[in-house]
This record gives sequence, C-alpha cells and structure tokens, in this order.
Amino acid sequence: MRILRLFTAIVLILALFVGASVFAPGVEGDLASDLKAAQQKMNQLKTQLQAIQKLITENKSAKYNLLSQLTSLNDQVDQLEGDIGDIDSRITQLETLLSKTAAQIVVREKQYNELSAGTGSSIDLLYHVSNLDVAGLPFTGGDLSATVEAQQGVSAVLQQITASLSAVSTQKLALQSDRAAYAQTKSQLDQVYALKKQQASLLAQQKAATQQTLGYLAAQGTQYTADNKRIQDELARENKLIDQIVAEIDRQNNPGTGPTGKLLWPVAGHILITELFGMRHDPINGVWEMHTGIDIGAHMSTPVRAPADGVVVYEGRFSGYGNMLMIQCGQHMTLLFGHLKSFIAKKGQSVKRGQVMALSDNTGWSTGPHLHFEVRIDAIPKNPFLYLGPKP
Repeated sequence: MRILRLFTAIVLILALFVGASVFAPGVEGDLASDLKAAQQKMNQLKTQLQAIQKLITENKSAKYNLLSQLTSLNDQVDQLEGDIGDIDSRITQLETLLSKTAAQIVVREKQYNELSAGTGSSIDLLYHVSNLDVAGLPFTGGDLSATVEAQQGVSAVLQQITASLSAVSTQKLALQSDRAAYAQTKSQLDQVYALKKQQASLLAQQKAATQQTLGYLAAQGTQYTADNKRIQDELARENKLIDQIVAEIDRQNNPGTGPTGKLLWPVAGHILITELFGMRHDPINGVWEMHTGIDIGAHMSTPVRAPADGVVVYEGRFSGYGNMLMIQCGQHMTLLFGHLKSFIAKKGQSVKRGQVMALSDNTGWSTGPHLHFEVRIDAIPKNPFLYLGPKP
C-alpha cells in the first residue's frame, strides 16, 4: 500500500509538470491518504532527527570533557617533567659533591698517614732523649742545658703533630659524615626520580588512550553530522512532497482558479515547518497527543501577518499557548496564533489580509522560538495545509 501511495504521489507530481489531468473522481481521497502518509514519515524523520541531534550534543559534551581531561593530563605531565628535571639536576650536583668529598677524604687520609708517621718518629726521638743519663753529664763533660732543650723541642714538635693529627681526624670524620649524608640524599632522590618516571609513563599511557578516544569521538561526530544532514535533506524532500500534494488537492478542488481564496502564510520569507498537524509526542511532557496546528520556525520578533481578512476576537495570555491571538474570518473559520511576543492588533479590531498583527516569540510551553498556527472550522482544528496557499 505504501508503494502504491508513493507511486500515486509521483504520478501526481509528473502531472503537475506536464499539465495533464490524470485524476479520476475520488482521487482526492488518495491524495489525502498520501498527505497523511507523508506527514507520518515527517514525524518519524523528526523523531530520528531529535535522536541524532541528542547524540551530537552528547558527542560534543564527551569531546569537551575529554579535551579538558587531556589538558589536565598535559599539565600534570609538564609538572612531572619539570620535577624530574629538577631532581635530575640535584642528583648530578650530589654526585659531584660525592666525588669531591671522596677526593678530599683521600687527601685527608694521606695527610693523616704522613702525620702519623711523623708522630712516631717524634715519639722515638723523645723517648731516646728522655733516657739520657742527665746525672752523669757533669762527669762525662756533657752539656745538660742542650739536652734539656732537645727534650723540650721534641716535646713541642710532638704536641704540634698531635694537634694536627686531631684536626685531620676531625676533618676526615666530617667528610665521611658529609659523604654518608650525600649518599643517603642521593638514594632518596633516586627513589623519587624512579617514582616520577613511573608516574610520567602512566600519564603518557593515559594521554595516548585519551587521544585515541578523542579520535574515535571525532569520527563518530562526523558520522552523526552526516546522518543529521541526510535526515534534514529527507525532511526537506518530504516537505516539498507535501506542498505538491496540497497544491494538487487545491487544483482539484478549484479547477482553473489556482490558489485564489487560499490563506496567506502568516510569516513572510522562507518557510520552515518544525512540527506538523496530527498526533505526536509532546516535547514538553512526552505524552502522545494531538497537535492541533502546525509550528513554523520563526526568529524572535518576526512579524506575524493576517492570512485573511478578519476581526481580532482574542489577544492575551492563554495557557500553554503563551501570548495568543485569534481572528474570526467569516462565519465558520477561526485562525489562532500562539507563542507570541507582543500584539499590534487589538481585540475587536478589523485586520486585512497581509496586515502585521503581532510579533513572534517563545512564550508559553515552547522549546524554542516559533509560531504556532491553527485553522479551526466551527471550533474544530483542521490541517492548515488544506487551507494555506503556496509557500512564499
């Protein structure tokens, strides 16, 4: 049946171009069926579009979060590399100090050994001098004062050498203490250095994984964007098909008269239908319910025109419609305009076809700036496409 409907629609379109009349009595019912099918397909496409746009939003959010995470990882890696450089520099300085200290210890050990040898000679000399027979010197003709002076000189030298030994020993101990401290500090720095290197390696792995995920998300985002464009193109084709079907219905209802007497579109310029007449999931509460008009994409403060001559019967705030305006056109037709910003025409005022009556907005239960437009015949909502003329 669906294939038959599409075939019928194609035949109708071809007939429009060649100007031939191929419609038998009662075909209008088939056209209405085709119109309903096209509207249903548009609703399906809109559902798909909403889903893909949600995925695009989630994809962008995920990429933003990953980019923030990657920036943080880069900062951490930079900090670690700076820390590693500082530690490496300190280790180099400590190694230099250790080398110098070791050389100084060798010098001090040599000095200590030389002084120790000198001390031994001085002690031997002092012992030899101390064992002289001082009492027998007068009888042997020895010089007592010279002997005493020799003892005193050796003793002084011994004291000097002992003091030097003590100083060298103290310096050696201090150097050994420094070397131990340097070695301990270097060992600690080596451990910190190894830990920092390990952390840097882990962060590098995290960066690589994050960049890989970003690449995947980028490819995914490209696919989502392509899907979004494809659905948008399908929506445009369905919208065009609906226009052609409605035009053909109008041609059959008014043979030879064209669009005379049809309603003017309430906004000028390019027309973008964002919601069709019929059953749909309400974007505010998610309930499956009747949408009693059509939604026309319109920037805020877009002029709203009177589709036909009439009288303003209502202008003011009304429930989910937000700021709403209604005009009575003849005995049976009422036109309704919702989500308005402000009113130019007032209640009781007569308006002419094409006259600006209000400005569009986003008031009431609305997910974005647009104009809600309804056609009511004897208070019953009808599909506006059956009454509107060609799009501007």
